Amino acid sequence: MLYVGIDVAKYKHDIAVIDEFGNIILEHMQIKNNHEGFYQLHTWLSHHVENPNDIRIALEDTGHYSRNIVMFLRANFYPTFSYNPYLIKEFAKSVSLRKTKTDKKDALTIARKLASDMPVMRQMPSQDMDDLKVLTRHRDRIKRKMTDFKVQYVKILDLIFPELAKIVNLHNQSTRHLIEKYPTPAKIIRANKTSIYNIKNLKADKAKSIIIAARTTVGNTSWALEFELKQTLQAIRYFEKLMTEINTEIQALMDKLDQVITSVPGISTTLGSIILAEIRNIENFRNPNQLLAFAGLEPSVNQSGESEHTGKMVKRGSTHLRWALLQAAEKVAIYSPTFKRYLALKRSQGKHYNKAKSHVAKKLVRVLFYLLKNHKYFDENLLT
Repeated sequence: MLYVGIDVAKYKHDIAVIDEFGNIILEHMQIKNNHEGFYQLHTWLSHHVENPNDIRIALEDTGHYSRNIVMFLRANFYPTFSYNPYLIKEFAKSVSLRKTKTDKKDALTIARKLASDMPVMRQMPSQDMDDLKVLTRHRDRIKRKMTDFKVQYVKILDLIFPELAKIVNLHNQSTRHLIEKYPTPAKIIRANKTSIYNIKNLKADKAKSIIIAARTTVGNTSWALEFELKQTLQAIRYFEKLMTEINTEIQALMDKLDQVITSVPGISTTLGSIILAEIRNIENFRNPNQLLAFAGLEPSVNQSGESEHTGKMVKRGSTHLRWALLQAAEKVAIYSPTFKRYLALKRSQGKHYNKAKSHVAKKLVRVLFYLLKNHKYFDENLLT
């Protein structure tokens, strides 16, 4: 059996290979991150082992730079696994006191970590789970950009027409239609009153108040602010369109996966897709505590002699997963009677709401672990 460690980078990858006895078979080989480099690795492996199942390959799960080589290795039937970079860092500390870090040494460290973990390894996710992670991360980036433009939209209106926010919700579609048609108080005053009253879903009393406020506003405008407001609204519309398209694709993928996670009351497709995308392969976790650690929801523990203290959440895992689980904890505590009682119990014990919510999230992780492992749908009657 050969154990291959790959240290991934943008333009090249460093390779090291050891056997089951820890002997170094290949101390270092560097390949380019392209077709030529991938086949260079494939040629070396096929010359040393006839059956791909006699090889185990591992790399750090460090982002998109590893995706292409992983797809290539999968296509050629090499068992390929990934590690959290933090585990590799801690493993390196455990085998040496030296503070030397190079790509060459990192590849050898990954190979040794892989060999020491056999037969326990982190399974690579399916293509569908990979795609789900791509889409949910993309949605998160789009949402952040859209939020930035919404904040800017409010800021511009605070300069041009500060009184408007006290009359209507600035993010209502009717308000946006009004601003798109009449972006300044001066244009509202000059407009035909009937056209303002006819704006869809804008109530008559609101329209009247807007016209009155426009006459006495302390806001100031300029052609530059008006231009920025116009383009900001266009950007918001554009990102909302993208969000609709992304959500449609995620829903289709979730339907294809037929996952049980959305059977839990309060977990929508949005939250469920994030949780699934971050977990990716539940078989990589032997128990709920490992999943808690991966999400960074477990408390830190400091033990010395007879003294033992627990501290705050370690927050070393997936930030996306931790956020989604805490959001889901809020929702299930509303829609599930059992979780609602559990939250009330923690609150009655004097715990702050956020602390109590974290306890709900931990209970939720245990439930999700069971459902995903056994592909069971949620049943309130089975909860204790």
